[in-house]
Amino acid sequence: MPRDNIRSEPTRAALRQAALDVASEYGVKGVTHRRVAAAASVALGSASYHYENIDELMFEAFAAWVQTQSDRFMPPFRTAADEDTLVAAVLHLLSVMYGDEKDRILLFEIYAHSVRDPAYHKLVENWSASTRSELARLYSSETAQRLEAAWEGIGVQLVMGGSVKSASDAEPLFRLILSQEKPKADKRKNGSKKAAKAG
Repeated sequence: MPRDNIRSEPTRAALRQAALDVASEYGVKGVTHRRVAAAASVALGSASYHYENIDELMFEAFAAWVQTQSDRFMPPFRTAADEDTLVAAVLHLLSVMYGDEKDRILLFEIYAHSVRDPAYHKLVENWSASTRSELARLYSSETAQRLEAAWEGIGVQLVMGGSVKSASDAEPLFRLILSQEKPKADKRKNGSKKAAKAG
């Protein structure tokens, strides 16, 4: 378990970021206390004190990275109101997730861990569900799943150098998926409008 000490949180945060930096360069298997301490510019003893277990450090680092990535790509999903704005949100997500080499590596590292480790599987599953819940405001759960599957596949194409050279090349595919049904009214926005009229 983490060694609770409010004064140590800046060091713990630095170690989490350093662990991600090391993982992006050497892979998760290459993450050691020594490398993390060097990357964070802290003493080796301090690194092992704050995170006695590398597995614990890595999981917390990935959980923090997932939250950071979500904070970057979720706002357009939350404000999407129709096909155009939802497609724009998906293209923005692809830019966030695959626009930087380090983030691409970390994404595939966490996916690999999610296949083997139940804790990572749950982390990725919750991450996916939170994004699909925003899609479900406007489209059915089936369409939401198809759209997510499409952008995941496009992401692989972008990384592996497939026929899709940029996120914008995939826009016709996303529109084809969404064209199968008419978007629902945003109940949250309708509710706020009714409340405003009532006031």
